[in-house]
Amino acid sequence: MSLYDLHDAKLNGMEGEGFAYSEKTVYGKAYKGVFFGEDGEEIESLVDEDEDATFEGILYDRSREREKSFSVDVTDMVSTPSGERADFVATEKP
Repeated sequence: MSLYDLHDAKLNGMEGEGFAYSEKTVYGKAYKGVFFGEDGEEIESLVDEDEDATFEGILYDRSREREKSFSVDVTDMVSTPSGERADFVATEKP
């Protein structure tokens, strides 16, 4: 059983599936996530872009799951059988 489930989500308006989650670090709480979409070129452009993207979807924080929208920095893109996976970190507290 997975710790988090994929839900319908958007990354800069692009439809797909994903989620965000909180993680404790030595600097406080960090928010990270993944997004699976079909348009690899658009996701790749978000990795190369200096501007933030907007993630809209489920945020897992402690034992709660909430629908949120917040700015993220897309750090990496990986091709998977489920589509193109974008890894991101929040640039603001959701």
